[in-house]
Amino acid sequence: MANRLIDKVTTSRGGAIAVGVGVAVIAAILLIVYISRYKSSVNSTGAPVPVLIAKSLIPKGTPGSAVQTKGLYQSTSVPRDKVQPNAISDPNTLTGRVAVSDVYPGSQLTLNNFTTAASSALNAQLSGAERAVTLSIDVVRGSLANVAGGDHVDIYTQVTRDNRLVIQLFRPDVTVLQAPGSGGGNVVLEVATADAANVLFAATQTTLYFVIRPASGASPSAKTLADLSTVIATSRVR
Repeated sequence: MANRLIDKVTTSRGGAIAVGVGVAVIAAILLIVYISRYKSSVNSTGAPVPVLIAKSLIPKGTPGSAVQTKGLYQSTSVPRDKVQPNAISDPNTLTGRVAVSDVYPGSQLTLNNFTTAASSALNAQLSGAERAVTLSIDVVRGSLANVAGGDHVDIYTQVTRDNRLVIQLFRPDVTVLQAPGSGGGNVVLEVATADAANVLFAATQTTLYFVIRPASGASPSAKTLADLSTVIATSRVR
């Protein structure tokens, strides 16, 4: 009975038209589903993903903290299918890591480039014209007991000028690479190679004092000097 009904439908003109329309509708639905899935796949593959890339050469041994503070990276977006395995998108991921190979300009920063075994060597914290100068200080030369590596200080020097003793700003915003303990000791400062001799001379021939700067948002240091007259002039007697 069923076979007769099918034969009747397919052999009659109206039935053939109905079957054709049904087949066309099914084909259209399948095509729409395919196109929708294809577009979804393309959009997923091409969707932009945030990553970090090197602005300049990051030499092997560079600490991740130096990459952050020196601005050796920049944030950008690339298509998802162009993202390298283990790509880094958050700069904080670099904290406590060190580059295990050279990272060239334009290359994506990945966890494969940086290990968590950060190097404590001072030379790994320097690049280009930067140098590390070690100075011996005592407990009265400024408040360095609470300073840690990575902090910044202003350095003042006490010298004789025009037969008067003055204290003046020597170098502002100097990075401390290593700090002494509460009992004094050695402080290691980051300086430019062109300025290393001046810093060493000032440390041995004058008296240096260290002033701690804010961790962020510090205003420019005042380029003034002080002597007995300025101390008297600015003293406030109650």
